[in-house]
Amino acid sequence: MRRALVLSVPLLLLSVACTYNNGDAQRVLDYTPDYTCNPPAQSTIDVDRTIEVDAGQGAGIYIEYATGGHWHVRTSCDGDKQSTGCEWDVLVYNNEGLTLSNVVAEDLEADDSLQPYGSVPGTYQLITHTTTDLDGLTFDTDPSVAITVDAGLDGVCALPYFFWIGDGALHPGSPSNPLTLVPSSD
Repeated sequence: MRRALVLSVPLLLLSVACTYNNGDAQRVLDYTPDYTCNPPAQSTIDVDRTIEVDAGQGAGIYIEYATGGHWHVRTSCDGDKQSTGCEWDVLVYNNEGLTLSNVVAEDLEADDSLQPYGSVPGTYQLITHTTTDLDGLTFDTDPSVAITVDAGLDGVCALPYFFWIGDGALHPGSPSNPLTLVPSSD
């Protein structure tokens, strides 16, 4: 009897831990290691439109494009998670194999990183532990060249956390991850 009790307590604890729902249950079900949630999609991003972001007021990845091929990508975290922070893993690249130039980290802390990713030319990986600040990167492409963004938040697909302005409207959430953004004009 004692042996059965000793074995059943850890199993009970394991079953409780596996059934805990912190609100991310659906995103966990959709998780794949490369953060792909839906088939890749393409969308337009408006030129010279900026998104006002209040750090610590919501989790998101904010993407902007400026005339001449200048890109700006930032991550933020929700105030409810400020004690633990948001773990972002973001890949940016060009589908045509063109390199990204003038890649610069923005407001990264010691536990954040921005580096070339693997052996794929022109692909960069931004890994951040974002709390009450904004972390990000800027880079350049040739004018009007599309980029693709693949993002994970806390190890799951970041589909609902993409933000960009396209066709005159703010897009809160993406139809796919990865998402290809094509500048509207330049």
